[in-house]
Amino acid sequence: MKMKKLSATARLTLGAMAAALGVLFMYAASILPSGKLVLLFLASVVIWIPLNERGGIPYAVACYLATALLTLLLVPNKLYALAYALFFGLYGFIKLGVDGAVRDRFIAFVLKMLIMNLLAAAFIWLGGLIMKQDLFSMLPEYPLYIVIPVLEAAFVAFELLYTFAISFFDGRLRDRITPKR
Repeated sequence: MKMKKLSATARLTLGAMAAALGVLFMYAASILPSGKLVLLFLASVVIWIPLNERGGIPYAVACYLATALLTLLLVPNKLYALAYALFFGLYGFIKLGVDGAVRDRFIAFVLKMLIMNLLAAAFIWLGGLIMKQDLFSMLPEYPLYIVIPVLEAAFVAFELLYTFAISFFDGRLRDRITPKR
């Protein structure tokens, strides 16, 4: 897709709107009884709005930091803030970086899976360290040979849905929300 150059004001506005949406999705995920994974996924996808603009990476970083900090301050359940900061908020950067640097799609996919597993491990470790919560106790009591493949399948589904969502956004919605030159 051919990207047009947006002004700094337009990129800042996109980043601010994405941060506001991200905080809204994170807050809703923490208080609503259902739809939590969908809302976490949407919070992850909105970072793509400023990220995939030409010259938009600094604005996406500001969006990520603002969303992470505001989520930490506003969301009642701090595990959601940690999940955003360590996984959902970072995934757009990971995807853009890995897909841009690695030409072979299979190797890129394996690398993203490795990074996602490392981030999940960091989330579990930091969740226990910072939040004083045993995140393993929140998992269903199934043997690891069942839990790990299910989590890997969830990572695969996340990657596939993320790719579909950003392709849909870039192909059908981006031109409608960015100003015309």
